[in-house]
Amino acid sequence: MDKQFEKELEKTNKFVSLVYDKMNLFPNPNKEINDITAKGLTSNKLKHGSRYCPCFVVIGETREEKKKLNDRVCPCKPALEKEIPEDGICHCGIFCTSSYVDNYVKVDVSMVEHKLNLNSEKLNPLFKKDEINSVELVDLLDGRNSRLVNFILIDVREVIENDTKMIIGMDYLIPTSDLGNGLDSISDKKEENIVVHCHSGSRSAKVQEIMKSIGFKTVVNLSGGIVSYGGETK
Repeated sequence: MDKQFEKELEKTNKFVSLVYDKMNLFPNPNKEINDITAKGLTSNKLKHGSRYCPCFVVIGETREEKKKLNDRVCPCKPALEKEIPEDGICHCGIFCTSSYVDNYVKVDVSMVEHKLNLNSEKLNPLFKKDEINSVELVDLLDGRNSRLVNFILIDVREVIENDTKMIIGMDYLIPTSDLGNGLDSISDKKEENIVVHCHSGSRSAKVQEIMKSIGFKTVVNLSGGIVSYGGETK
Protein backbone atom coordinates (compact mmCIF):
# COMPACT_ATOMS: atom_id res chain seq x y z
CA MET A 1 0.00 0.00 0.00
CA ASP A 2 1.57 3.30 -1.05
CA LYS A 3 1.86 6.22 1.38
CA GLN A 4 -0.71 8.40 -0.41
CA PHE A 5 -3.32 5.66 -0.29
CA GLU A 6 -2.48 4.82 3.31
CA LYS A 7 -2.86 8.46 4.34
CA GLU A 8 -6.19 8.80 2.51
CA LEU A 9 -7.43 5.50 3.96
CA GLU A 10 -6.81 6.89 7.45
CA LYS A 11 -9.01 9.89 6.56
CA THR A 12 -11.70 7.56 5.22
CA ASN A 13 -11.73 5.53 8.42
CA LYS A 14 -12.14 8.75 10.44
CA PHE A 15 -14.97 9.81 8.12
CA VAL A 16 -16.71 6.45 8.56
CA SER A 17 -16.38 6.72 12.35
CA LEU A 18 -17.98 10.17 12.26
CA VAL A 19 -20.90 8.76 10.26
CA TYR A 20 -21.35 6.01 12.86
CA ASP A 21 -21.44 8.56 15.68
CA LYS A 22 -23.55 11.21 13.95
CA MET A 23 -26.20 8.86 12.55
CA ASN A 24 -26.25 6.27 15.34
CA LEU A 25 -25.06 3.51 13.00
CA PHE A 26 -22.68 0.62 13.60
CA PRO A 27 -19.91 -1.26 11.76
CA ASN A 28 -20.69 -4.53 10.04
CA PRO A 29 -19.99 -7.45 12.41
CA ASN A 30 -17.89 -8.87 9.59
CA LYS A 31 -14.82 -6.63 9.86
CA GLU A 32 -13.58 -7.78 6.47
CA ILE A 33 -16.53 -6.10 4.75
CA ASN A 34 -15.77 -2.81 6.49
CA ASP A 35 -12.10 -2.99 5.43
CA ILE A 36 -12.93 -3.76 1.79
CA THR A 37 -15.54 -1.00 1.55
CA ALA A 38 -13.25 1.57 3.21
CA LYS A 39 -10.54 0.80 0.67
CA GLY A 40 -13.06 1.12 -2.16
CA LEU A 41 -14.19 4.51 -0.84
CA THR A 42 -10.57 5.60 -0.58
CA SER A 43 -9.82 4.47 -4.12
CA ASN A 44 -12.77 6.49 -5.46
CA LYS A 45 -11.72 9.53 -3.43
CA LEU A 46 -8.26 9.47 -5.01
CA LYS A 47 -9.55 8.64 -8.49
CA HIS A 48 -12.76 10.70 -8.70
CA GLY A 49 -12.41 13.35 -6.00
CA SER A 50 -15.22 12.10 -3.71
CA ARG A 51 -15.97 8.98 -1.69
CA TYR A 52 -18.33 7.48 -4.23
CA CYS A 53 -19.94 4.19 -3.21
CA PRO A 54 -17.57 1.43 -4.39
CA CYS A 55 -20.51 -0.90 -5.11
CA PHE A 56 -21.62 1.13 -8.13
CA VAL A 57 -20.00 2.30 -11.37
CA VAL A 58 -19.04 5.98 -11.24
CA ILE A 59 -20.51 7.62 -14.34
CA GLY A 60 -19.65 11.02 -15.80
CA GLU A 61 -16.48 13.05 -16.22
CA THR A 62 -17.11 16.26 -14.27
CA ARG A 63 -18.51 16.63 -10.76
CA GLU A 64 -21.67 18.20 -12.25
CA GLU A 65 -22.19 15.25 -14.62
CA LYS A 66 -21.73 12.76 -11.79
CA LYS A 67 -24.26 14.62 -9.64
CA LYS A 68 -26.77 14.81 -12.50
CA LEU A 69 -26.39 11.09 -13.19
CA ASN A 70 -27.11 10.36 -9.52
CA ASP A 71 -23.80 8.76 -8.65
CA ARG A 72 -23.73 7.74 -5.00
CA VAL A 73 -21.52 9.71 -2.60
CA CYS A 74 -21.14 8.02 0.79
CA PRO A 75 -23.26 7.99 2.89
CA CYS A 76 -25.60 8.00 -0.09
CA LYS A 77 -29.25 9.03 -0.12
CA PRO A 78 -30.63 5.59 -1.15
CA ALA A 79 -28.79 3.99 1.76
CA LEU A 80 -30.03 6.51 4.32
CA GLU A 81 -33.61 6.74 3.05
CA LYS A 82 -34.34 3.18 1.94
CA GLU A 83 -31.69 0.49 2.46
CA ILE A 84 -30.78 1.07 6.10
CA PRO A 85 -34.37 1.74 7.33
CA GLU A 86 -35.74 -1.28 5.44
CA ASP A 87 -32.86 -3.77 5.58
CA GLY A 88 -30.85 -2.58 8.57
CA ILE A 89 -27.74 -2.31 6.38
CA CYS A 90 -26.51 -0.21 3.45
CA HIS A 91 -25.86 -1.76 0.06
CA CYS A 92 -22.10 -2.02 0.63
CA GLY A 93 -22.53 -3.35 4.16
CA ILE A 94 -20.41 -0.84 6.07
CA PHE A 95 -23.28 0.97 7.88
CA CYS A 96 -25.67 -1.12 10.01
CA THR A 97 -28.39 -0.56 12.56
CA SER A 98 -28.06 -1.89 16.11
CA SER A 99 -30.84 -4.38 15.37
CA TYR A 100 -28.95 -5.79 12.39
CA VAL A 101 -25.80 -6.20 14.48
CA ASP A 102 -27.72 -7.90 17.30
CA ASN A 103 -29.32 -10.40 14.93
CA TYR A 104 -26.25 -11.02 12.81
CA VAL A 105 -25.51 -14.62 12.02
CA LYS A 106 -22.48 -15.51 9.96
CA VAL A 107 -23.40 -17.84 7.12
CA ASP A 108 -21.28 -20.98 7.23
CA VAL A 109 -21.38 -22.82 3.93
CA SER A 110 -20.57 -26.52 4.20
CA MET A 111 -18.30 -27.34 1.29
CA VAL A 112 -18.78 -31.07 1.81
CA GLU A 113 -22.53 -30.73 1.45
CA HIS A 114 -22.19 -28.86 -1.84
CA LYS A 115 -20.00 -31.54 -3.35
CA LEU A 116 -22.69 -34.17 -2.89
CA ASN A 117 -25.07 -35.01 -5.73
CA LEU A 118 -23.49 -32.65 -8.26
CA ASN A 119 -24.15 -33.45 -11.91
CA SER A 120 -24.24 -31.67 -15.25
CA GLU A 121 -28.05 -31.79 -15.40
CA LYS A 122 -28.23 -29.82 -12.17
CA LEU A 123 -25.48 -27.33 -13.00
CA ASN A 124 -25.95 -26.43 -16.68
CA PRO A 125 -29.38 -24.76 -16.18
CA LEU A 126 -27.68 -22.22 -13.89
CA PHE A 127 -26.10 -20.61 -16.95
CA LYS A 128 -29.56 -19.78 -18.27
CA LYS A 129 -30.29 -17.58 -15.26
CA ASP A 130 -29.54 -13.84 -15.08
CA GLU A 131 -28.33 -14.20 -11.49
CA ILE A 132 -27.06 -16.97 -9.25
CA ASN A 133 -26.53 -16.93 -5.50
CA SER A 134 -23.55 -17.87 -3.36
CA VAL A 135 -24.58 -21.49 -2.95
CA GLU A 136 -25.01 -21.91 -6.71
CA LEU A 137 -21.57 -20.44 -7.43
CA VAL A 138 -20.02 -22.84 -4.92
CA ASP A 139 -21.77 -25.67 -6.78
CA LEU A 140 -20.48 -24.42 -10.14
CA LEU A 141 -16.91 -24.14 -8.91
CA ASP A 142 -17.07 -27.62 -7.41
CA GLY A 143 -18.59 -28.87 -10.65
CA ARG A 144 -15.82 -27.25 -12.68
CA ASN A 145 -13.20 -28.88 -10.48
CA SER A 146 -14.91 -32.21 -11.16
CA ARG A 147 -15.08 -31.42 -14.92
CA LEU A 148 -18.87 -31.49 -14.92
CA VAL A 149 -19.15 -27.95 -16.33
CA ASN A 150 -16.87 -25.28 -17.71
CA PHE A 151 -17.11 -21.51 -17.23
CA ILE A 152 -15.04 -18.37 -16.62
CA LEU A 153 -15.25 -16.42 -13.35
CA ILE A 154 -14.52 -12.70 -13.66
CA ASP A 155 -14.03 -10.21 -10.82
CA VAL A 156 -14.95 -6.66 -11.93
CA ARG A 157 -13.85 -4.91 -8.73
CA GLU A 158 -10.78 -2.71 -8.53
CA VAL A 159 -7.28 -4.08 -7.95
CA ILE A 160 -7.16 -2.92 -4.32
CA GLU A 161 -10.41 -4.76 -3.58
CA ASN A 162 -9.15 -7.95 -5.21
CA ASP A 163 -5.89 -7.69 -3.28
CA THR A 164 -7.89 -7.61 -0.05
CA LYS A 165 -10.05 -10.63 -0.81
CA MET A 166 -10.69 -12.83 -3.84
CA ILE A 167 -12.77 -15.89 -4.63
CA ILE A 168 -10.64 -18.98 -5.12
CA GLY A 169 -11.28 -20.02 -8.70
CA MET A 170 -11.36 -16.50 -10.18
CA ASP A 171 -9.99 -16.49 -13.73
CA TYR A 172 -9.81 -12.81 -14.69
CA LEU A 173 -9.69 -9.47 -12.88
CA ILE A 174 -11.29 -6.84 -15.12
CA PRO A 175 -11.83 -3.61 -13.12
CA THR A 176 -14.81 -1.53 -14.19
CA SER A 177 -12.48 1.48 -14.32
CA ASP A 178 -10.70 -0.17 -17.27
CA LEU A 179 -13.60 -2.20 -18.63
CA GLY A 180 -13.01 -1.51 -22.33
CA ASN A 181 -9.46 -2.82 -22.36
CA GLY A 182 -10.39 -5.70 -20.10
CA LEU A 183 -13.20 -6.91 -22.33
CA ASP A 184 -11.01 -6.54 -25.40
CA SER A 185 -8.55 -8.94 -23.79
CA ILE A 186 -11.22 -11.67 -23.62
CA SER A 187 -12.99 -10.96 -26.90
CA ASP A 188 -12.26 -14.55 -27.95
CA LYS A 189 -14.38 -15.86 -25.04
CA LYS A 190 -17.78 -14.64 -26.29
CA GLU A 191 -19.17 -18.15 -26.75
CA GLU A 192 -18.17 -19.38 -23.29
CA ASN A 193 -20.18 -19.46 -20.07
CA ILE A 194 -19.17 -16.49 -17.90
CA VAL A 195 -19.97 -15.54 -14.30
CA VAL A 196 -19.21 -11.99 -13.14
CA HIS A 197 -19.05 -10.64 -9.61
CA CYS A 198 -18.20 -7.48 -7.69
CA HIS A 199 -18.52 -6.36 -4.06
CA SER A 200 -22.32 -6.53 -3.77
CA GLY A 201 -23.65 -7.32 -7.25
CA SER A 202 -24.42 -3.85 -8.66
CA ARG A 203 -21.30 -3.11 -10.69
CA SER A 204 -21.21 -6.65 -12.06
CA ALA A 205 -24.88 -6.34 -13.10
CA LYS A 206 -23.94 -3.29 -15.17
CA VAL A 207 -20.94 -5.13 -16.63
CA GLN A 208 -23.21 -8.08 -17.43
CA GLU A 209 -25.50 -5.77 -19.38
CA ILE A 210 -22.58 -4.27 -21.31
CA MET A 211 -21.05 -7.65 -22.11
CA LYS A 212 -24.32 -8.99 -23.49
CA SER A 213 -24.76 -5.87 -25.62
CA ILE A 214 -21.41 -6.46 -27.34
CA GLY A 215 -21.94 -10.13 -28.10
CA PHE A 216 -21.00 -12.20 -25.06
CA LYS A 217 -23.47 -15.07 -25.26
CA THR A 218 -23.83 -16.25 -21.65
CA VAL A 219 -23.11 -13.89 -18.76
CA VAL A 220 -24.47 -14.60 -15.27
CA ASN A 221 -24.21 -12.21 -12.32
CA LEU A 222 -23.44 -13.25 -8.73
CA SER A 223 -26.28 -11.78 -6.68
CA GLY A 224 -24.97 -10.14 -3.53
CA GLY A 225 -21.39 -10.18 -4.78
CA ILE A 226 -18.41 -11.32 -2.76
CA VAL A 227 -20.07 -9.92 0.38
CA SER A 228 -22.62 -12.73 0.22
CA TYR A 229 -20.21 -15.44 -0.92
CA GLY A 230 -19.77 -18.30 1.52
CA GLY A 231 -17.24 -20.39 -0.41
CA GLU A 232 -13.46 -20.38 -0.29
CA THR A 233 -11.63 -17.07 -0.53
CA LYS A 234 -8.11 -15.85 0.05
